[in-house]
Amino acid sequence: MKDKKIKSTLKYLLLVTGLGIVLPGLTFPAIAQDSHKHEQEHEEDKTHEHHNAQTHADHGANHNKEAHQHAHVRGEADGEHGEHAEAGFVKLTPEQLEMAGIKVATIKAKKNVYQTLSAPGEVVNDLYKTTLLTTQVDSKVIQRKVVLGQHVQQNAIIAVLYSRDIATAQNQLRVSLAEWQRVKNLGKQTVGAKRFINAKADFDKNKSLLASYGMPPNMIRQLVRGKNAYPLGQYPVVAPHSGVIIEDNFQSGQFLPAGATIALLVNEDDVWVEALLAPQIGQRIPVGTKARVVIGGKTFMARVIQDSHAIDEVTRTRKIRLQIKNTGHLLHAGLFAQVFLQVPVNPANNQPVILLPETALMRSADGDWAVFIQQQAGVFKQQEVELINTINGLHSIQGLEPGQKVAIEGAFFLASEMAKSGFDPHNH
Repeated sequence: MKDKKIKSTLKYLLLVTGLGIVLPGLTFPAIAQDSHKHEQEHEEDKTHEHHNAQTHADHGANHNKEAHQHAHVRGEADGEHGEHAEAGFVKLTPEQLEMAGIKVATIKAKKNVYQTLSAPGEVVNDLYKTTLLTTQVDSKVIQRKVVLGQHVQQNAIIAVLYSRDIATAQNQLRVSLAEWQRVKNLGKQTVGAKRFINAKADFDKNKSLLASYGMPPNMIRQLVRGKNAYPLGQYPVVAPHSGVIIEDNFQSGQFLPAGATIALLVNEDDVWVEALLAPQIGQRIPVGTKARVVIGGKTFMARVIQDSHAIDEVTRTRKIRLQIKNTGHLLHAGLFAQVFLQVPVNPANNQPVILLPETALMRSADGDWAVFIQQQAGVFKQQEVELINTINGLHSIQGLEPGQKVAIEGAFFLASEMAKSGFDPHNH
């Protein structure tokens, strides 16, 4: 009786607390069933979780496989149009070539290339045929013989002057002439060597003195022969060569001190053009180089006669001098001119030059100059080059070889296509 009471009490406690404990010798069917059911549910949950994890893994694997297949397909598609771009190439269809107007030319290296240099200039008088007529002694203007702008011939009289010094020198010449004629007639043995030599020297000195005072040589010869077309002390100023009176700075009756300007006489059969070149050109312009000179809309042929070796301190330019045959005296000092010189490129070693038009040049990704070389029909590769200088509107290039084919038109379209591909030749 006592044992039954204890079992009933334990059974009650177990039911209340929910513990699924089985003691030896004790049997609780309801509790065992609940425990088994709970274990079954737990196993089902684990199975469900495992199933979900497996499904998720399979889905991820399938997704990766599809992505890989998609990337592979995309790579094949890109390869059809972009395999050249990855190597620095641009590939175009015939339709694109025609639409872009791309023209290709074969590179040729040229020798004996001449470059046209343009420089501003000014017409000036030919200084080798220009004479500044001045007084050598204090003089007074007796008579004017010419007017400003008048064309005169050689030995034409410009003006007649009077000088006290000339009159004194004329008298001394007459005295020395009489002494020399007397001594010469008596002979050296009669008068002695000293007197003979002194008489001759004094006569020659007075002739030279008159010449230095500005008396024309023909008048001195007339004076020696006892003839004089002008009164004592008067003498003419004559033109030493033909030309035009550009300046006249005298009036009748005017006193002119020694060294005063009478007139400026210019022979305008030839004129000079002085052109100013930039100092960085550096190349010497050979004497005899031919040039075109445009003055007032008209073109004249000229040649270089001088090339200055100095740089002007004010204008920082180098001067060259050209000569023009002034037929009809159309050109005068002060006219502005534009000079076009034909000078050889690389005159020292005569190295060949590669020339390309500006339309063939584009900037590469890093800012350098570049061209597009045709590899095959429709396929172009960008190649960097070095621009040396500009010659007659074309650009002298280094970095190319004769025989290569360059896109001389449509390079902008090729550069645009390369930019679309995202190609960077330097992997920047």
